[in-house]
Amino acid sequence: MTNRPKNQAPIHHIDLGGFHAYQVARDIYRLVYAATKSRIQGERVDQLVRASESVMRNIAEGYPTVGADRARRFRIAANEASEVGASLDILEIRGEIPGETLDQLRELLDRLRAMLWKLSRPQ
Repeated sequence: MTNRPKNQAPIHHIDLGGFHAYQVARDIYRLVYAATKSRIQGERVDQLVRASESVMRNIAEGYPTVGADRARRFRIAANEASEVGASLDILEIRGEIPGETLDQLRELLDRLRAMLWKLSRPQ
Protein backbone atom coordinates (compact mmCIF):
# COMPACT_ATOMS: atom_id res chain seq x y z
CA MET A 1 0.00 0.00 0.00
CA THR A 2 1.34 3.45 -0.87
CA ASN A 3 0.70 6.80 0.75
CA ARG A 4 -0.36 8.35 -2.57
CA PRO A 5 -3.32 10.76 -2.38
CA LYS A 6 -6.54 9.24 -3.73
CA ASN A 7 -6.79 11.75 -6.57
CA GLN A 8 -3.24 11.07 -7.84
CA ALA A 9 -2.84 8.58 -10.67
CA PRO A 10 -0.55 5.61 -10.07
CA ILE A 11 3.01 6.02 -11.27
CA HIS A 12 4.03 3.50 -13.92
CA HIS A 13 7.63 2.61 -14.60
CA ILE A 14 8.57 2.97 -18.26
CA ASP A 15 11.00 0.29 -19.37
CA LEU A 16 13.41 1.94 -21.77
CA GLY A 17 15.53 -1.20 -22.11
CA GLY A 18 13.56 -2.28 -25.16
CA PHE A 19 13.90 1.08 -26.91
CA HIS A 20 16.85 0.68 -29.26
CA ALA A 21 17.89 4.34 -29.33
CA TYR A 22 18.07 4.33 -25.53
CA GLN A 23 20.12 1.11 -25.55
CA VAL A 24 22.67 2.64 -27.93
CA ALA A 25 22.83 5.87 -25.90
CA ARG A 26 23.40 3.78 -22.77
CA ASP A 27 26.20 1.86 -24.52
CA ILE A 28 27.82 5.16 -25.51
CA TYR A 29 27.63 6.41 -21.94
CA ARG A 30 29.14 3.18 -20.60
CA LEU A 31 32.08 3.50 -22.99
CA VAL A 32 32.54 7.19 -22.19
CA TYR A 33 32.46 6.45 -18.47
CA ALA A 34 34.91 3.55 -18.77
CA ALA A 35 37.30 5.65 -20.88
CA THR A 36 37.20 8.65 -18.54
CA LYS A 37 36.60 7.36 -14.99
CA SER A 38 40.28 7.10 -14.10
CA ARG A 39 41.20 10.44 -15.66
CA ILE A 40 41.39 13.75 -13.91
CA GLN A 41 37.96 15.19 -14.60
CA GLY A 42 38.88 18.35 -16.46
CA GLU A 43 36.49 20.58 -18.35
CA ARG A 44 36.80 18.67 -21.64
CA VAL A 45 36.11 15.28 -20.06
CA ASP A 46 33.32 16.72 -17.92
CA GLN A 47 31.64 18.18 -21.00
CA LEU A 48 31.78 14.82 -22.79
CA VAL A 49 30.28 13.01 -19.80
CA ARG A 50 27.53 15.60 -19.34
CA ALA A 51 26.61 15.58 -23.03
CA SER A 52 26.46 11.75 -23.00
CA GLU A 53 24.18 11.86 -19.97
CA SER A 54 22.01 14.49 -21.61
CA VAL A 55 21.52 12.29 -24.68
CA MET A 56 20.20 9.49 -22.48
CA ARG A 57 17.96 11.82 -20.50
CA ASN A 58 16.44 13.46 -23.56
CA ILE A 59 15.73 10.10 -25.15
CA ALA A 60 14.10 8.97 -21.91
CA GLU A 61 12.00 12.16 -21.82
CA GLY A 62 10.98 11.77 -25.46
CA TYR A 63 10.07 8.10 -25.32
CA PRO A 64 6.67 8.40 -23.59
CA THR A 65 5.63 11.64 -25.27
CA VAL A 66 3.78 12.07 -28.56
CA GLY A 67 3.62 14.45 -31.50
CA ALA A 68 5.70 17.57 -31.83
CA ASP A 69 6.94 17.39 -28.23
CA ARG A 70 8.35 13.91 -28.88
CA ALA A 71 10.12 15.08 -32.04
CA ARG A 72 11.51 18.13 -30.23
CA ARG A 73 12.99 16.03 -27.43
CA PHE A 74 14.65 13.71 -29.92
CA ARG A 75 16.06 16.75 -31.79
CA ILE A 76 17.55 17.93 -28.50
CA ALA A 77 19.06 14.47 -27.97
CA ALA A 78 20.50 14.62 -31.50
CA ASN A 79 22.05 18.02 -30.77
CA GLU A 80 23.62 16.64 -27.61
CA ALA A 81 24.90 13.66 -29.61
CA SER A 82 26.62 16.15 -31.93
CA GLU A 83 28.24 17.70 -28.88
CA VAL A 84 29.47 14.24 -27.86
CA GLY A 85 31.02 13.91 -31.32
CA ALA A 86 32.77 17.28 -31.06
CA SER A 87 34.03 16.40 -27.58
CA LEU A 88 35.47 13.15 -28.93
CA ASP A 89 37.24 15.09 -31.70
CA ILE A 90 38.78 17.41 -29.12
CA LEU A 91 39.96 14.53 -26.93
CA GLU A 92 41.35 12.72 -29.97
CA ILE A 93 43.36 15.76 -31.05
CA ARG A 94 44.74 16.05 -27.52
CA GLY A 95 45.55 12.32 -27.40
CA GLU A 96 43.40 11.89 -24.32
CA ILE A 97 41.28 8.92 -25.40
CA PRO A 98 42.43 5.59 -26.90
CA GLY A 99 41.92 5.08 -30.65
CA GLU A 100 40.01 1.79 -30.25
CA THR A 101 37.59 3.43 -27.84
CA LEU A 102 37.14 6.35 -30.24
CA ASP A 103 36.31 3.97 -33.07
CA GLN A 104 33.70 2.16 -30.97
CA LEU A 105 32.17 5.42 -29.77
CA ARG A 106 32.01 6.92 -33.24
CA GLU A 107 30.35 3.80 -34.66
CA LEU A 108 27.71 3.86 -31.92
CA LEU A 109 27.29 7.61 -32.27
CA ASP A 110 26.68 7.32 -36.02
CA ARG A 111 24.00 4.69 -35.40
CA LEU A 112 22.39 6.79 -32.71
CA ARG A 113 22.38 9.95 -34.82
CA ALA A 114 20.63 8.08 -37.63
CA MET A 115 17.98 6.82 -35.23
CA LEU A 116 17.50 10.24 -33.67
CA TRP A 117 17.24 11.89 -37.08
CA LYS A 118 14.34 9.60 -37.95
CA LEU A 119 12.73 9.95 -34.50
CA SER A 120 12.99 13.74 -34.61
CA ARG A 121 10.80 14.01 -37.68
CA PRO A 122 7.19 14.83 -36.77
CA GLN A 123 4.83 11.98 -37.60
